[in-house]
Amino acid sequence: MKVIRFFTTEDGGSAFDELDIPVVTRTTDAWANELQFSEAFASPNVRIFEAPVDAFQDWHNAPTRQLCIMLEGIWEIGTTDGDKRRWGPGEVFMPDTVAGQGHTSRVVEGPVRMVFVPVPSEVDITSWHMD
Repeated sequence: MKVIRFFTTEDGGSAFDELDIPVVTRTTDAWANELQFSEAFASPNVRIFEAPVDAFQDWHNAPTRQLCIMLEGIWEIGTTDGDKRRWGPGEVFMPDTVAGQGHTSRVVEGPVRMVFVPVPSEVDITSWHMD
């Protein structure tokens, strides 16, 4: 599953990169459907988030590395390198700007509703990076 991540750069700024969460564990269900899963990880404090129309957050850090699953609305993130990206319903992204200047956030169409799934630091995401 492809996920856009934004992270803290070495100079304290922020930038985007791409991850591909491996979905490689296979199983066959009772109806002969072949299903695939990622590796499981425990996630503390899963939360539902809402932001109103026109909400804007100036430079700030993510509270923790987390997967954000968009349910409704359009959310825009800006990084210190001047890049901006948007996500809508059904899309997933990963804030990983827990230090440095962080990122900006803006509701483009709202309200925005999403699910936050913290990814603990002991989860090694290096295998998720795309080539």
